[in-house]
Amino acid sequence: MSINPLLDKLFRRHNKELLYFAAQRAGGAAEDLVQEAYMRLLQHPDPASIDNPRAFLFRTTTNLTVDHHRRQMLEARYQPEVYSADADVEAEMVKMPGKEPPPEAQASQQQELDRLRTMLNELPELPRHAFMLNRIEGLSHKEIGKRLGISDRSSERYVGVALRHLLKHSTFDE
Repeated sequence: MSINPLLDKLFRRHNKELLYFAAQRAGGAAEDLVQEAYMRLLQHPDPASIDNPRAFLFRTTTNLTVDHHRRQMLEARYQPEVYSADADVEAEMVKMPGKEPPPEAQASQQQELDRLRTMLNELPELPRHAFMLNRIEGLSHKEIGKRLGISDRSSERYVGVALRHLLKHSTFDE
């Protein structure tokens, strides 16, 4: 059976069940996760080799749900710290009148931060998170491995990938 009739059959028979399954695990992200599961089935190099396509969809949805929760946990770790750190810096700057850098310096600093943010966003998720955990939070590769569910060696590789990317794309004006 070709993939399109198979996909149509699977969708008609199991989509509601799969959506319910995903909603129980991922709430509002269920539709996106189920859609991604169907996309992965479509992208499979040999769909005919899949013995149980329904089980494939459920397993893929389960894996995507786990990835979704990991991503949420990582984002939650960064968001409060970033905002609270920014708030602390702003509060300190308000307390120190006349200590504010000149507007040109502020603009330059903001451009540098924007450029760094852009370069980091160009990275795949794991290297970006490993780099941030290592360089911003100061975690060891072993700690990063535990948090991200990867080996210590993979953590080292991901941080290295991020560093090489940043160095390759940075410009040194000085």
